[in-house]
Amino acid sequence: MEPVAIADFCAYLHRRNYAPHTIDNDGRDLRLFFGLTDKDPCTVSGRDVVQFIEHQRQGQRTATTINRRLHALQHFFDYLATERHTLGSNPVKPSHFLRRGRPLPKALSPEQVRRLFAQITHPLDHALCLLMLRCGLRVSEVARLTQTDLDWEQKALRVTQGKGRKDRVVYVAADALAALRTCQALRPARVPDDGLFWNQKRSQAPLSSKGIQKKLERYAKAAGIKASCHSLRHTFASNLLEEGAEVMAIKDLLGHASIQSSERYAKLSNQRVKQVYQQAMRKVIAKTRV
Repeated sequence: MEPVAIADFCAYLHRRNYAPHTIDNDGRDLRLFFGLTDKDPCTVSGRDVVQFIEHQRQGQRTATTINRRLHALQHFFDYLATERHTLGSNPVKPSHFLRRGRPLPKALSPEQVRRLFAQITHPLDHALCLLMLRCGLRVSEVARLTQTDLDWEQKALRVTQGKGRKDRVVYVAADALAALRTCQALRPARVPDDGLFWNQKRSQAPLSSKGIQKKLERYAKAAGIKASCHSLRHTFASNLLEEGAEVMAIKDLLGHASIQSSERYAKLSNQRVKQVYQQAMRKVIAKTRV
């Protein structure tokens, strides 16, 4: 397949204001597909799509990864059909997408949190990891934070253009705020932009989401636990729920588009269920002693 078609599609996504990482991922997935099939897009059939799926399954790719690549293909073929009018029908059908389970998010226990943060001694790493734990931020949101996003007086952060392109305000706990002050006091003068965090090895380069993820992977390995940036976000939501926070408040703090995403956390917290049961039973017993 001619590379120009993929380039044109990526340029189309850019004009439509898609996120840069979405454009990069879609371009990469399209090059993978057409590198394997080696066919003109107008001749791609449903059978080619099925063969691609089988190839991905043999490569031990997860259902999530395969479906993401199918979405990229589906969007690309829709673009050829509706924008360039070079395709009659989309070979990627709804039936091609894999069914996948909805595993519950895995939160860290208090002991795991202590073990993890015992390894995070650098002030910058400590501040950014604590911010994910206390504010429930996505790793991409942390990487995009600027100094102007932080309101010291209100003890709040403005998260701009998060998932779903929706801005929101999150509040910063006292320990995270103190960690940020320590971090900012060490900020090198040579850092060229106003990013809240910076690349420690290459001050001229921004701190990337992948760089943050790799940091946490190293710390988790040193602590002897399984943890990721997303598990810090899950831990934040679970901690709030166990302390009685309403699901709607958690939805707003996490920046979820729908309440269904936030309600999944309610299934996590047996401790919260236990608290509700015990509080209710105390009232019931007081009214109906037998």
